[in-house]
Amino acid sequence: MNSFFLKKINSNVFEIENEDFHHIKNVIKLKINEQIICVYENQKYLCTISDILENSCLAKIISKINFSQKKYKVNLIIGLIREQKWDFVLQKATELGVDTIIPVEFKRNVVKIDPKKQESKINRWESICSSAAKQSKRNSIPEIMNIVKDLSQLTKYKADLNLVCWEEEKNNFIKNEFKKKFKTVNIVIGPEGGISSDEIVKLKSMGYIMVNLGDNIMRAETVPLFLLSCLNYEKEV
Repeated sequence: MNSFFLKKINSNVFEIENEDFHHIKNVIKLKINEQIICVYENQKYLCTISDILENSCLAKIISKINFSQKKYKVNLIIGLIREQKWDFVLQKATELGVDTIIPVEFKRNVVKIDPKKQESKINRWESICSSAAKQSKRNSIPEIMNIVKDLSQLTKYKADLNLVCWEEEKNNFIKNEFKKKFKTVNIVIGPEGGISSDEIVKLKSMGYIMVNLGDNIMRAETVPLFLLSCLNYEKEV
């Protein structure tokens, strides 16, 4: 069943416009009385299409859908990587339940974003996350923040648990940290070139804890998916 994130409701009827309307009318070609899921203010509703107009369609609420709310929030603080791999991370991290994505330009970053192009880039990334959230039937779309160019900017992202994935850490394994009680967690992941020693010192001074992910060295695009899967297993499954 198709899912849509909506902002307009009148009584118990949603109005679906723009790209979502185009998708309903011209792509999946739904008809009156067919059912969809509407997400409004983080709540899910089972709806039926009640009318198809020239520039929008109406969906009437049948019932509210009960679902289990995730009991923690994940902020993924990740070094920018090449576009195709980055798009993959955005999509899969959304499917795996990330709440906030904070892109970072580390010293060893291969990818650099022209400040003039930041807004258009973020709009595109938001579109990828929105599509993935609809596909995975989430009740929210991850928020993508502005690109961080100075690690001191991370102080505004507060969390109960603050972790950095670092291959030089030999003793503190990720599973030890995920077993702790927390409501919010920041997870820092470096780019293809890794995180420099100076940046590690900076993160430690900000209260971040270094963690080891095991003996195998994973690609930058693999690490967030591994971590989110481990977190889901530890806290939800």
